[in-house]
Amino acid sequence: MLLSAKITKQPISGKYPEQIFVAPFSTAEWTWVKFEDEDYNEFYGQFQGNPNTVALSPKNKFCYVLTDTFLYEIDSQSPSNYQVHDFWETGRTIRNVTFSPEGKPLFSDYYTIFTITKSIDELVQLENPKLLENSIPVDNIEFDNWEGHLLHINAETFLEGQPIKLIFDATTMRISENKENL
Repeated sequence: MLLSAKITKQPISGKYPEQIFVAPFSTAEWTWVKFEDEDYNEFYGQFQGNPNTVALSPKNKFCYVLTDTFLYEIDSQSPSNYQVHDFWETGRTIRNVTFSPEGKPLFSDYYTIFTITKSIDELVQLENPKLLENSIPVDNIEFDNWEGHLLHINAETFLEGQPIKLIFDATTMRISENKENL
């Protein structure tokens, strides 16, 4: 089982085991992720696209690696088992991925925050992922950090483009404006 995953730079060739995670098409850019398993074995994963983020939770069976072009869903028990979501397949560009403290995966594109119940098959098969209700129309969503069950989110108001801070409460599954940190 994977215990840690961290975006890093390319390792010295041959120093660590490496695994290439094949994508539907080639890009010139690559992302390198250093993984460690429960036996403290380290290996590097090579992913197509510029690095964005990696998300891993001991309460979820998947690890997600997000590049600017692909979302990789890796089985934490068996990293050679993985799926790749190509943004061009569905027209939904994934910009953020994280796990709630309970291990629920959260994703966002530019305008919406959503979750899935099973695997990224829900995105690939064009099923509707569960959209999280947000009464404030926003653009350029960026996940910031977790404080307990609260996810801090930076965004811009839709149309005006003014910075806005949001809070996602993982216990209520609601999004609200964070008026304390304006």
